[in-house]
Amino acid sequence: MNAPSLEQWRLFVQIADLGSLTLAAAARDVAQPALSRQLAAIERACGGRLFERGARGLRLNEAGQRLYPRVRDWLAQADRMLQDARGELRTPSGTVHLGVLASFSPRLATEVFTAVRQRFPGIVLRLSSGLSGALAERVAEGDVDLALLSTNAREHHSREIPIGTVAHVLVGPPGDPLTAAASVAFARLDGVPLVVPGRPYAFHNLLEHWAARRRIRLNVVAECDALDLQKQLIRTAGVHAIMAGSAVRAEVAAGMLQAAPVVAPALRRNIVLRVSALRPPTAACREVLRIVEQAATQVLREEAAGGAPATDDAC
Repeated sequence: MNAPSLEQWRLFVQIADLGSLTLAAAARDVAQPALSRQLAAIERACGGRLFERGARGLRLNEAGQRLYPRVRDWLAQADRMLQDARGELRTPSGTVHLGVLASFSPRLATEVFTAVRQRFPGIVLRLSSGLSGALAERVAEGDVDLALLSTNAREHHSREIPIGTVAHVLVGPPGDPLTAAASVAFARLDGVPLVVPGRPYAFHNLLEHWAARRRIRLNVVAECDALDLQKQLIRTAGVHAIMAGSAVRAEVAAGMLQAAPVVAPALRRNIVLRVSALRPPTAACREVLRIVEQAATQVLREEAAGGAPATDDAC
């Protein structure tokens, strides 16, 4: 026996709402016997009666009452899917969840939002900001559709687009002799008290790799995911941090912090645009991806040329 069609389920809901075959027939402008046959077919497919027949019309029985909200919700989902499909055929629409590395989010979010709103008014952006480790997890779990994040130089992911690279500096308080130099060799970090973001934090692996190679001890004294708090600790608690130079350009210029490039080796991170592998990207997601790629490339280019500073850590 064939399962009830989508239209038959719509009829079931309509009869339940109106409580009358006569009223349902009038609403549909069809003969009542035709609807009676359709209702009988629905009940046969379900294996029993769904309505109680009475002098005042039809009323859902216990089985029908349990079924009714599930059918109504299912029909609403089907309608939304149909609307989305029609929108995709005409112009990209729907919700796209974008995660942005915190160092890029204030400026990049504005540029991306403006471009999406102008070109694709049917697309709704959901914006999130965070550190790379957390963003990578959210992409892997499908919590965000795509994310701009940073990776180690040797990392590679099949569903990502390379954007560029950023260099890292050691940051200390004003008057700090270590960061007063033109550069700081990685080996000089031996025992230096460091504040780093909490795990998952992919940059940990790079730091530990080079610490082992240089035979030094990394002295992580605190983990902190908020860059403002990291900067406060650097200014007041005698700790240091390794972060993207753009993250502290404004504070260094104002004399609030000191920073020196880390060398031997120079610590660099790749900036990539990663797409969730849990589902195929929608047309809306593909358009947002193109806009983010263009905007992020421009931001990195201006950073390399000494443009406007970003406001957070690129790790």
